[in-house]
Amino acid sequence: MEEVYFEPARLGQQDLFAQVDSVKADRSELDLLFGCMVDWGVELSYPLRTEEVNGKHLHIVNEGALVACFDKEISVEAVSRIAELKPLHVIFREECFATDADKLNIYEKFKQFCGWNDEEVYKRIHVL
Repeated sequence: MEEVYFEPARLGQQDLFAQVDSVKADRSELDLLFGCMVDWGVELSYPLRTEEVNGKHLHIVNEGALVACFDKEISVEAVSRIAELKPLHVIFREECFATDADKLNIYEKFKQFCGWNDEEVYKRIHVL
């Protein structure tokens, strides 16, 4: 993740636009995935596979215990496939969503597809 430590008095408007993407430019999808796994205490020895759905790459850890997608503008088909896996946790990158409305719709789709309530959906879906 990018270093985002600023003194509020020194923060300008141009600095805010630089913070849209919090991931360092040289990081791969697997860097992000393994970083999250380490942060959350998920065993790195768990099986990992990648599945492609409608041109989007889904990283599936331990047969769905954790599913991540870091591609731009995630598709409805990819979201449906993730929901079919009934994951414990889902990770998206901010770039997965073209608009804020798209991001909010993801939460509603998982409530519908997985039967999660409001509390569960906000605990289980993580956006980097």
